[in-house]
Amino acid sequence: MHRLLMTSTAYRQQSQRRPDLEKIDPDNRLLGRMSLRRLEAEALRDALLAVSGKLNVKAFGPPVPVTQDEVGQVVVGKDIRNPGDGTPMGKVKSLDGEEFRRSIYIQVRRSLPLTLLESFDGPAMIPNCDIRQNSTVATQALLLLNSRFIHEQAGYLAERVRKEAGADLRAQIVLAWKLAYAAEPSAHELEQAVVFVQKQTELFKSAKTTPDRPEPSVQALTNLGQALLSANRFLYVD
Repeated sequence: MHRLLMTSTAYRQQSQRRPDLEKIDPDNRLLGRMSLRRLEAEALRDALLAVSGKLNVKAFGPPVPVTQDEVGQVVVGKDIRNPGDGTPMGKVKSLDGEEFRRSIYIQVRRSLPLTLLESFDGPAMIPNCDIRQNSTVATQALLLLNSRFIHEQAGYLAERVRKEAGADLRAQIVLAWKLAYAAEPSAHELEQAVVFVQKQTELFKSAKTTPDRPEPSVQALTNLGQALLSANRFLYVD
């Protein structure tokens, strides 16, 4: 059944709009084109991990635990706080790579839905999920802008392209583009990205630094990675 659906003419159509079809079927009820759709919450998280190079494809085993971090967001990890020993609230322990497993293995707790999945309409199991909602709200953009998880994956992406593409900035950007969008940037997009990274590098050079901060060029490439991973082109299947 899945093969029949996915190899059908309707499923394989492009999402490009045509003026003649817009007049006849503006809401696409007659399936004159493929409707634009956003990645499901689990697929989005898995795609972020895959692009950053951190996806753990291990199968089976117990669920990966979730807990609250110090700001109250529900993240993948194990809470090691002890209310009696003065440990700060939300002290999260790393899971030695288990935190990068596919979303299907993430523990589902009704009282602690994973923040990333919940924000992008992950199924609410109350008591079960009979339909997925699909929303576009400001909190989604804010999460992509501020989430520690997104920042970390952008940083891993920067490390990955520097390692695989070498020291050439243009080669790094082209590889990052390919990983995120499965396509090479146009000449104009490449020039814009180069200028952006160069300006960000100069900005970070002039800012106060701490010993634990990456070098300015890495920070700049991380910012580019976050922009690529937060764009509609990454979030939506076109």
